[in-house]
Amino acid sequence: MDKSLWSFLLPQWDGTAYGGLQWVFALVLLLLVIALPLLLSRSARPAQWQARWQALTGERGPLPATTTPDELSQAVATAPERWAAAMPGLILMLGLLGTFIGLGLALTATAGVLGPQAAPGALGAVIDALGSKFKIAAWSMLAFLILKSWMILRGHEQARLAWSIGILKDVATAAAQAQAVQHAEDQQRLVDAIKQSGQALLAAQQAEAQRAHLRHGEWLEALQRQSGRSS
Repeated sequence: MDKSLWSFLLPQWDGTAYGGLQWVFALVLLLLVIALPLLLSRSARPAQWQARWQALTGERGPLPATTTPDELSQAVATAPERWAAAMPGLILMLGLLGTFIGLGLALTATAGVLGPQAAPGALGAVIDALGSKFKIAAWSMLAFLILKSWMILRGHEQARLAWSIGILKDVATAAAQAQAVQHAEDQQRLVDAIKQSGQALLAAQQAEAQRAHLRHGEWLEALQRQSGRSS
């Protein structure tokens, strides 16, 4: 039997259930390693995050003032990004599952090999066969390393976090500007109210002064008439 690393890593079809299981797991892992980076390349973009953010603010209203960049980054993450965060761990679990299934099939198939009538080299053959059952676990570890390395090099999570920080800064700046405008409007309304009150008070004083002047004139005329009658 070929003992090279390449032959160990390649799936083999031997007509058994484990042979079919190898190909199923190999194709699934290969599909995940190829499809997930392609999906992330299309979805992990600022335009997608902006659309998610606008949808969230449209449904729930403005962001709370206590929103952190990490919370916003998680909220605007697209479905492929969320799957990408969980997929490496799922791939490892999938590989372990395939390995245990293969070991179970191998032990069941070779249960009678180690009986009393076993040939001298039977134990070595069984151990050799069991060793090949760890292929799926090795594939899952390779897929895990490939995806993790790609995501680190791609840096889409860091890019999304930086985008979230920028959005929160813009929101804070806009809120501060709106608050400043509102404060200026309130101050202007207060000044206008004071002016109106002052003008109304001045008008009332002028009207009262005119009435007092008229009454004073009337009193003078009455005194003059009274003095004219007395003389």
